[in-house]
Amino acid sequence: MARTGTEELRRRNRAALVEQLHRHGPQTRAELTEALGLNRSTIGALAADLAEAGYVQETTGRSTGSAGRPSTLAECIPKAATVTAVEIRVDRVRFALVGLGGEVLERAETALDGADPVDAIEVVTGGTARDALEAVAAVPGLVDSGEVAHSTELGWAGRDLAGDLASATGREWQVVDTATAAAVGEWSRGDAHEATKLLYLHGGRGLTAGLVVDGLAPRGGSIQLGHIVVQPGGRECACGLRGCLEAEMEVFGYAEDIEYATLAAGMGDAAARDGLRRSGEDLGRALGAVVTATGPDEILFGGWLRELYLSAAAPVRSALAETTLPHLRSRLRLRTPVLGDEGALIGAAETGFATVVDRMR
Repeated sequence: MARTGTEELRRRNRAALVEQLHRHGPQTRAELTEALGLNRSTIGALAADLAEAGYVQETTGRSTGSAGRPSTLAECIPKAATVTAVEIRVDRVRFALVGLGGEVLERAETALDGADPVDAIEVVTGGTARDALEAVAAVPGLVDSGEVAHSTELGWAGRDLAGDLASATGREWQVVDTATAAAVGEWSRGDAHEATKLLYLHGGRGLTAGLVVDGLAPRGGSIQLGHIVVQPGGRECACGLRGCLEAEMEVFGYAEDIEYATLAAGMGDAAARDGLRRSGEDLGRALGAVVTATGPDEILFGGWLRELYLSAAAPVRSALAETTLPHLRSRLRLRTPVLGDEGALIGAAETGFATVVDRMR
């Protein structure tokens, strides 16, 4: 039976209130009224409804600063809705069970030591993955509809990771690329929420990029940054092309020892300085193509690209300026992320919670 207009509106308002508390933490009814544009009585009814359903509780909270009683705060009950988040790296798997409101309820990681990441995920999550409302895996590479089309880092091509995880754990999984997950994390839990289009660059043994629009990852937002050709006819890449960014930058060396390269350059090593400069120029040229295609207003440099950017910001910016239209770069902000290595795992969890809230609507 189709829902009436009143029922539909009530469901949407309930979902909006849960989303507001999940993202912004405990709030008073007055604050919720202002944030959601609803009147106090509606907020009260919604809060009571959600409290009865076990999603929200109201507690005595902040003092008003006057002689009156402290304000009542509405807050999420973390265990009311949980998401299993995992991040697959070349050498390990990281896991977090995250509750409503962003509280981490469980956390673990395990070294792979040559094992298949799917087997490791089954072990490290245990029965937790089956009990959570959503399960999301972040993996470095080009991802589309649960399939890892290509991952330099893991050596995968055309792997149905969502299917493999479902077979191993007995539940459905969402799969996102590491860069996109980190972008979602920075937008939702970092300080990038004002960006309309946020581009996150991830440096591992391969180079990927992820685009989110208003905090959401559109299909096709996973970008194989490392296989943009920056030197036609240049060095042969493992993918079969020539002149790819990964090949020209000799990415594997940076992934293994970016600290050494930047330290040597800082101590006056001319070869190290020249290598960082050339890598910065190549990265800037590749970014020119991505910026032209996607039009972001903010770019974050994650993984070891953070250290490269801090050491070679000038050549990155110069090469980007030479390959990008002025109106696209005039509003563009380039910087490093605030969540660091936690961004992808946090973003995987937030991707799951976006689905949980959508289902409530």
